[in-house]
Amino acid sequence: MLSEQGIPASEIKLAKILMDKPAPHTTAQSWSIYDQKTNTLLFGKMERERRECASLTKIMTAYTVFKLIERWKVEETTLVTVTSDAAGVIGTSADLLEGDTLQI
Repeated sequence: MLSEQGIPASEIKLAKILMDKPAPHTTAQSWSIYDQKTNTLLFGKMERERRECASLTKIMTAYTVFKLIERWKVEETTLVTVTSDAAGVIGTSADLLEGDTLQI
């Protein structure tokens, strides 16, 4: 479905979401977030550049989070709070600080 300006409704919906919650900050040189259900790229930075695969630790962390969300039927609106242990992890980060909250 297209708007009067010829913009797909899905893009308008995404734009509204981004106004409320912008794409996450990250120090990665390139990244992407892909919605497998709708087969669309939601966010990205240099997402079309050919690069080596991200670390297996990051991939497995994402995989584990998705499995836990599915297993415990966690709602998308659930907020999680960054602990001091999580904020203190050394390495690539999203500059998270203790007490920051993120929506799943």
